[in-house]
Amino acid sequence: MAHDQGNGYQMILSIVITTRNRYQDLIGCLKSLQMSSLPKHTELIVVDDSSTDETKDITTGDLKAYIAHVTVLHQRKQMMMVKSRNIGAKKARGKYILFVDDDNLVDPKMVSKLIYFAEKYPDYGIIGPSMSYANGKKYLDFQTINMFTGKTTGHINETNHKVSNSDGVPNVFMIRAEVFAKCGYFDEGLVQTFTEPDFALHAKRSGYGCGIVSGAVTYHQTNKNDDLKPRGMGGMFEQKAYCLMRNRTVIVARYGSFIQKIIYALIFSWFWPLTYSLLVLREFRFDLIKLYWLGFADGIEYLLTGKLNWSYIKR
Repeated sequence: MAHDQGNGYQMILSIVITTRNRYQDLIGCLKSLQMSSLPKHTELIVVDDSSTDETKDITTGDLKAYIAHVTVLHQRKQMMMVKSRNIGAKKARGKYILFVDDDNLVDPKMVSKLIYFAEKYPDYGIIGPSMSYANGKKYLDFQTINMFTGKTTGHINETNHKVSNSDGVPNVFMIRAEVFAKCGYFDEGLVQTFTEPDFALHAKRSGYGCGIVSGAVTYHQTNKNDDLKPRGMGGMFEQKAYCLMRNRTVIVARYGSFIQKIIYALIFSWFWPLTYSLLVLREFRFDLIKLYWLGFADGIEYLLTGKLNWSYIKR
């Protein structure tokens, strides 16, 4: 339930943007939100994850031109995305909390369509838009995670269904505040990667659906080809390379059946670090290869013991 602001109304929507050293992307994202159909009672929360570019100097006053109710939180040390999202979520006062990665330009009607759907279908606790590249080409209507293999697959909706059930929503998604109250927040031990499906699958156990509304759209300022480059495989952050392997196993351990866990452990748990290692070998990224196998080892430890080891993550 939204918090009463002391003025006879309740905040409907909280928009949380986490950002780090992407000032121009952030401004572009804010301009797209400014052109959106937003509820009257909307607040903006920007969590700056210890930026060193112009982002570090942004003030509340700088952003009031985009949305009237603004909070800017500058973190003194880097928290990474999951902690930053939780910081924003705990500060939020809205009935709905919309998380937007800073490298997105949202369609003017995206927000209103998400809220309309949420009001009409209260069983859905997590709702997101279809995702397109900057050039307008759609790349995601929903995603599934195969618990036998640990593979996440993005799909295009070939039906006329208004919503597609999804194993989590990446990039841009809206969560009812009541879901946080009932299920807790994002697991900060995961640090990054697989955090959205982990939260969605956990919420599903509490009876909340997760879906992507086909009529709502966001434009992700990224390139499909980046996925198979070192950057997309953890080359920019030590944590990501490690978590790409460890967290995949954590997801199977938490939500897979006994048979799925056995097949994954015997065949696919080592397949992923081996495949990634071969792909980055051509770039001579031996540092990433080491992290992949450390993540593999800690993932297997979690599968066997339930202990989430994160001692190798740079903090």
